[in-house]
Amino acid sequence: MLILLIIKDLRLLVRDAIALLLLFLAPILVIAAAGFSLSTLYRSERHLLPLTDLDGDEIARTLVATLREAPELEVVEVGVDEARRLVADTPRAGAALVIPEGYPADDVVLQLWTDPVKHLEVLKIQAAVERANAGIMTSRVASRIAVVEVLTYAGETVDLEALAEDAAMLASRLLEKNSRLEEASVYGGATTFNTFDQNVPGFGLTFLLLGMLFGVGLGILDEREWGTMYRLAAGPVSKPKLVVGKMLSRFLMGLVQMTVLFAVGRLAFDISLGRSLVALALVVVAVTFASASLGLLAASLAPSRDSVLPMGTIGVVVMAAIGGCWWPITIEPLWLQRLAHVFPTAWAMGAFNDLMLRERALVEVVPSLIALLGFGALYLVFGARLFRRAGGGV
Repeated sequence: MLILLIIKDLRLLVRDAIALLLLFLAPILVIAAAGFSLSTLYRSERHLLPLTDLDGDEIARTLVATLREAPELEVVEVGVDEARRLVADTPRAGAALVIPEGYPADDVVLQLWTDPVKHLEVLKIQAAVERANAGIMTSRVASRIAVVEVLTYAGETVDLEALAEDAAMLASRLLEKNSRLEEASVYGGATTFNTFDQNVPGFGLTFLLLGMLFGVGLGILDEREWGTMYRLAAGPVSKPKLVVGKMLSRFLMGLVQMTVLFAVGRLAFDISLGRSLVALALVVVAVTFASASLGLLAASLAPSRDSVLPMGTIGVVVMAAIGGCWWPITIEPLWLQRLAHVFPTAWAMGAFNDLMLRERALVEVVPSLIALLGFGALYLVFGARLFRRAGGGV
């Protein structure tokens, strides 16, 4: 009897071609999305470093030459304004370095202009610059100590212990006064990075998409399969109104969900809400609309209720992974960053990053808002047409 039950279940699985395909396709797609997205973390990647040398003397040129030899950097010398523009507009440029006049005189500051969104890239560039600068400073300190000690102990019997103590004290004083590295954002905001500024909107968006998938997609299919939609159609409530009502209820619930997540993120994790709460609210409205429309499209594409879960979950996971919801999109290969913008997740996370980390104004996220509303309208139109053809009657 047990063997017959096993054979029956295997036959049902084989007959459901879509479920059988997704059984093998799902892990492959998720592995591919995560593997390609994180590939740069497991191989040496050269970062573009725009550099402005305002000093131009021999020691400054030595620093530039040292940075050019760093295997992780690709140095390009440009003006100050161009250096800042490259950091803002070029994915490969996480920071720009300005060598001031007088380098490396006492208390001269090397300026590192950074993009707070490209936190991991900044850390690598910062380490390389500090290493090169430390080499220059160490050479200067060593030469000055050598001269002082020779003049101090020339012609006398050398006390090695006293010589070592004097050299150490002099080295400490000189290093405290030498050039240091100072970081500033090209957008004028904070340079500190709070991981929750990435995680709250990213994972919030992921669960919003899943909620719309289950609430709108499964809800509409349940109404159709249970016959509720047809019984209501015989009364005062039409099928289109039923679908619209389902979408609007989940849309409002999605707005509440995202609002609560951002409120908790602010109170519990001290996330940044940017300079404009209005701009942040508009992005939340736009991405919730796109998510609700995507739920309708999922219900229209799925041949049955059982296929919504695997198809929709795969779609959400892939969009979230390559769209920058789970890690900064800047660590992904350039080709994948561009490809990610065929999904609303990349536009949504770009807008959240611009507002929360770069502290940009509403006008600067208008392109992302238009894109999100465009995705929502596109999903809504195609979802309604496909649902009507499938017998939904929308």
